[in-house]
Amino acid sequence: MSRFSVKTYLVTVTFALLMLCGVSLASADSTVDRLKGEIQDTKQTVKQQKQELLKLTREERNMFGELAAIEDRITNVERELFRQEDDLAGIMEDEQAAKADQRILEDELSEIVDKLKSMLTKLWPVHSRKLENKFGSLDDWEKADRNFVWLASLYKETKTELNKAQEKADEISVNLEVQKELRKKAQTKLSGINKTKDGLLKDKLSLLSGIKSIRALKINREQELKGLLETINKLNYRLKSLTSKKIATFKGSLPRPCAGDVKARFKPSAKPPIRGIGIQTTGNVDVKSIFWGKVVHNDTLRGFGRVVIIYHGYNYYSLYAYLAESFVKTGQEVEKDEIIGKTGYYPNLKETGLYFELRFHQKPVNPQKWLARN
Repeated sequence: MSRFSVKTYLVTVTFALLMLCGVSLASADSTVDRLKGEIQDTKQTVKQQKQELLKLTREERNMFGELAAIEDRITNVERELFRQEDDLAGIMEDEQAAKADQRILEDELSEIVDKLKSMLTKLWPVHSRKLENKFGSLDDWEKADRNFVWLASLYKETKTELNKAQEKADEISVNLEVQKELRKKAQTKLSGINKTKDGLLKDKLSLLSGIKSIRALKINREQELKGLLETINKLNYRLKSLTSKKIATFKGSLPRPCAGDVKARFKPSAKPPIRGIGIQTTGNVDVKSIFWGKVVHNDTLRGFGRVVIIYHGYNYYSLYAYLAESFVKTGQEVEKDEIIGKTGYYPNLKETGLYFELRFHQKPVNPQKWLARN
């Protein structure tokens, strides 16, 4: 028996031993059951997240209701603000008018005082002389009478002007009180406007803060829900791949196990027979699983170096030989395109590379009919 025949014989024996050890559809069924359990658990989580999202949506709706109520309040407050501002403008106009009246009254009072000064200047010398000589001689009665009448008239006019001056002074005093009251009213109105504005700002900030918190929480829940739904889709895809989408349905579209050039092609009739393909690689490149499955062998095999064998369900196996290292363990479930190792030295090619086989039951099948073309 040739050296290559011994190798193929050992590979065939290895597959036979794996089958005798019970590697069968039970492994695929176990994976299907696990996936179904994961999908069910994730769906339950999705249900909880939807309930939480519904609760947040109701809270958000209530917030919008509160928003509408606050917007109505804002509208009413703004109207009141406009009215108060109009009142304040009127008060300021009245205050300016009062100040103008005050200036006029002050001017009038100044004129009256000046007039009184002039009258007193004229009256005082005459009065002083009469007091000195008690109207002088009364021999000239007519002259004395004229002096008396003139003095009486002058006194009366002086008294009248003094009364006017007093009235003007009183008016000025009242006007000043009016200004004081107007100023007080203006300050009160202004204080009320400021308080209204502060309250309005506080309501707005409170509302915006509440809406922001609800929105942030809702967005977070929506993102979590999206992630869960994506997880369910991925799990369903895997489940379909293991059930309705069997590896057989992927014939002709399976990914290549590694990058490189095919140097040895499937030829079971050759002497010695070649039951797989040999791929030459540029250095130690990644080796990937061609389909979902379970690692059933991860060890050295005489003549093939380190070998990983993966069971894909329904009696399909893939073999990866001449690995420099492997990253999986026996019994481990692997994903499609998951990296399982690195290519090592391929003796027949005298370069780094990978020997790859695909088998149904124990019979090797041509991998190139199953792998996608570049």
